[in-house]
Amino acid sequence: MSLTIQRLFIYPVKSLPPVEVSSVELTNEGLRFDRSFVLVTPPEDDTRLAKFLTIKKVFKLCLFKPVIDESWTKLTITHIHAQPPSSITIPLTPSPLSLLQNQTYEVSIFGTTAVGIDLGDEPAAFFSKHLDQEVRLLTIGGTGRRDIPGAAYVPTQRDALSLAIRDGLQPQRIRFADAAPLLITSTASEADVRSRLPIQHQNEDVILRLRPNIHIDVQGQLPAYDEDNWASLLVRSKLDEAQEVSIKCIFRTVRCLSLNADPETGEMINRDRQLYGLLAKDRRVNDKFPHKPVFGQYAFAGPSGAILRTGDKVQVMERVQRD
Repeated sequence: MSLTIQRLFIYPVKSLPPVEVSSVELTNEGLRFDRSFVLVTPPEDDTRLAKFLTIKKVFKLCLFKPVIDESWTKLTITHIHAQPPSSITIPLTPSPLSLLQNQTYEVSIFGTTAVGIDLGDEPAAFFSKHLDQEVRLLTIGGTGRRDIPGAAYVPTQRDALSLAIRDGLQPQRIRFADAAPLLITSTASEADVRSRLPIQHQNEDVILRLRPNIHIDVQGQLPAYDEDNWASLLVRSKLDEAQEVSIKCIFRTVRCLSLNADPETGEMINRDRQLYGLLAKDRRVNDKFPHKPVFGQYAFAGPSGAILRTGDKVQVMERVQRD
């Protein structure tokens, strides 16, 4: 059976659209640069706890298009509807010395906390103008990582981390992602979602709304939602036969109202194109969240430092029979 990585996505700023890449480095916090930045509303009191913006509530976040330059040093974010054109460019890896005097905040996401460092007034003014509210752009600070909120999908956080250790991977953490380093999806499931849309919209790139990191081409060999029962995958590099990446699938990913954001208008999409409701009809298949639809699987992967590329070969090594 010949499966391959069809598409790779990183999301430099949490809840903004992705940057699609042909290759990317794997780290112990997911793909390099994934969710390294976050938009927050600054606290109104003396606490340092800032509230992060999420696309499931602020649909206008999908109107910002991020682009990484060829040298992987600069991130340019453009508002797609602004007239005259409006964009901001920031370092993809901000210098720690340049941030030494900047304000820091704590950002809590699904119960675990990371330090965020404010990038200053220029990006804050850019985003505040287009979102019609005061926001600040933060980069990940402190250790550059936060603990995985393991209670979402296994009994304790310790168990979530030990899953990786038992399988010979390094302990996993995340940056500003919700709950796991990676989200895995398949082309067969994508095709099923397309078939649920009105016929005039079935050419839509629905994967951009479903927001995976690794999209696997199952090439007609596996049915839709076969990934529900994947336990482990092995990825072999198309350029370096000696390189192998192990992916451990750990949780059927429950989805939120972010699926209903219209990427063209920044508003709620028409009812007949709302993926949340279309999937909820028969995809409520996670017993821990019985009222929410599922699409894809959360996952860990290793070793850190490996390069994933589109076209890499994927093999399903282990399945879990859950039903």
